[in-house]
Amino acid sequence: MDQVSSLPALRVNPFRDRICRVFSHDDAFSFEDVRGTASVFSEQACPSLKIEYAFRIYDFNENGFIDEEDLRIILQLLDRDDASEDLLTDLSSHVLNESDLDNDNMLSFSESEHAMARSPDFMN
Repeated sequence: MDQVSSLPALRVNPFRDRICRVFSHDDAFSFEDVRGTASVFSEQACPSLKIEYAFRIYDFNENGFIDEEDLRIILQLLDRDDASEDLLTDLSSHVLNESDLDNDNMLSFSESEHAMARSPDFMN
């Protein structure tokens, strides 16, 4: 795990720990795990594969949804300026308002897939 998380591409990634957890088995990487990780992050990877793994990475509490708790963690990891709690709450609410199609205050895989597919920045 330490060797993989110290790779240049992961070392500076704010989602490094979560990526390692999603792609490893029992906190250890096999050759196939490393190959799978590289495959998903490849420019040639199928968009649906990228979306599937992004959902798994963003589902920090592993409840099968991206909920407000997950969104707050994501926003904290992405924010380098230590945003206020109010701003994090507002941003989480905005994401849910834009993407939560069934208004259950969390994003299912299909709702996340729909939102990510609409975002050109995500695929890059």
